[in-house]
Amino acid sequence: MTDDDEPYLSDLLGKQLMGATLSQAGPGGSPSCLVLHTEGQGPVSLQPHGATLSLTAAVLPADGTPAAEDGRDNAMARFTGSPIRSVREIRHRHDGVDRVAGLTFHFPGGNVRVLALDGALVLAHDQHLGPVEAHLYEDVTLARVVRTCLASPSQWDAWTTEGQYLYFRYRHGEGTVEQHPSADTDTWDGEESRLWTLWEDGTDDGEIALPDFLALAGLRLAPDAEVSVLSSWQGREVKVGWPTPDA
Repeated sequence: MTDDDEPYLSDLLGKQLMGATLSQAGPGGSPSCLVLHTEGQGPVSLQPHGATLSLTAAVLPADGTPAAEDGRDNAMARFTGSPIRSVREIRHRHDGVDRVAGLTFHFPGGNVRVLALDGALVLAHDQHLGPVEAHLYEDVTLARVVRTCLASPSQWDAWTTEGQYLYFRYRHGEGTVEQHPSADTDTWDGEESRLWTLWEDGTDDGEIALPDFLALAGLRLAPDAEVSVLSSWQGREVKVGWPTPDA
């Protein structure tokens, strides 16, 4: 990626985090930006612009060295050497306003949230941020899941409690979660489609149980979620119990 390329969240998926640098403190004492270095990818910068978080190609000094650290604890740097499984939006909902406030980065060993709060860059790892938590939301709870392939590869159609359609697939040890406008594949080529999650488990397997897939993908079922299997030879869905290794 060159400095002129616009990075996408999907560009980071599956990449190993090689380093994460917090810049020197900005206004109010908060770090001004976070630069991520990933394997095979140019550096990207995350920085607050008012109430939103921007993702841009990072411009490094001519000698290629990163900006100086600001000396504080860097939650992202704890995951150096780990692959990025997913990057998902964090929304802030309050007083009728719904906006993207940040991103959650998922690694095999945990998560890091990067947020723009009151114009400041905030990093949180296994940390409650106080009263603002009541207004932060991630669309990761599933209301309905339908298994669409009973053999290899393991595949499901899923819908979140917010109505977002997701396509799950697991083949040759690789799991993916894709976001699309609907289950109709004719709608899958637009700007509303993107890769949510990507991981490899080091096997060549083509089958995985739904509970294991969800755990690796960082997703969860709603308490009243409907889980079913599409029986193609009968042309109908069959509801199943939860949990079940065949779901």
